[in-house]
Amino acid sequence: MQLTCGNSQSLRQWPFFLTSSVSAAILGLKMTARSSGRPRARTASSRPIASRHSPLANRKRVGFIGAGRVGCAVAWHCHRLGHPVAGVTDLQPKQAWVVYGLMKEKYERLSSREVAAASEVLFLTVPDAHIGPVFESVRRWLIPGTIVAHCSGAFGPEVFAHAREQGLGTLALHPVQSFSSHSQAIRSLPGSFFAADGSASGLLFGHRLVRQLQGGWVIVRGRDRPLYHVMCVFASNFVSALFDAAEEIAGELGISRRRAGRMLEPLARTALDNIVAQGAGPSLTGPVERGDALTVAAHLQALEKRAPRLAPVYREMSGRLVEMARRKGLDKAAVRKMEKALEER
Repeated sequence: MQLTCGNSQSLRQWPFFLTSSVSAAILGLKMTARSSGRPRARTASSRPIASRHSPLANRKRVGFIGAGRVGCAVAWHCHRLGHPVAGVTDLQPKQAWVVYGLMKEKYERLSSREVAAASEVLFLTVPDAHIGPVFESVRRWLIPGTIVAHCSGAFGPEVFAHAREQGLGTLALHPVQSFSSHSQAIRSLPGSFFAADGSASGLLFGHRLVRQLQGGWVIVRGRDRPLYHVMCVFASNFVSALFDAAEEIAGELGISRRRAGRMLEPLARTALDNIVAQGAGPSLTGPVERGDALTVAAHLQALEKRAPRLAPVYREMSGRLVEMARRKGLDKAAVRKMEKALEER
């Protein structure tokens, strides 16, 4: 593994004020067809944002097939950083329309073929299952030397079958980040880590882009990417599942989900800060870490009475905590008592 990290402090100061991606696009959009409020197809005399002969020769012309949250964020920052955008297209034209609006560029309804033919780096920011088929549908329009890229965490450059034989570069560039909306994705992308794999030319472009975004960089080869992606799920999606469980318990106490989120936020943020600073094991606190088997038994009794669906989750997670506490120094007698308290009755 190669690992580097940049400083994202300055990029966090941007004055983002838009609350939703669609409203952002509507407010910033430079469209000719303002009266209808609908995306307008490109006319024959229109041009992509940058042509193959753009004067910005020191920056790669980047194109995007797929205008979801990740594609939007990468396109927006490439545009901000001076990379000519060859075009953005999506099966849902309004998705691409939103991206053009956020970039404050006139909407151009382009086909996948047009975007592919005009790009020096082509990002396929589509669902994982579609990456291979979309690549097959456009690769005849890619000239040798073009870099084809995706942002999937679970797959590497192997999804670009026969790219090497065609003289194409490849890049798998996954941001280690969670994106819930277009505008939040734009805010959160700088300073993130990225897991990369690909050809020499693809990695060179990807590394330069990550450095421009003041992010971190780690190489994760294709065979390791499913396991890497599981790591991200544990640190992100499973946190959402645990908070959902906590909010369900809050409901039993008459506390709304929204209020529970605000109430638990300082606790969760402090726990995460401690994990980052000290490590998950050394920063562990709570009844399991203290060897307080009576409290753990009381927790299970309360769950089995009022939220029985969550009792198995509590047992499974506490079993992991017992192992962590043992490594931290919890004595054998306390470990045995804890394991007994967690036994299913």
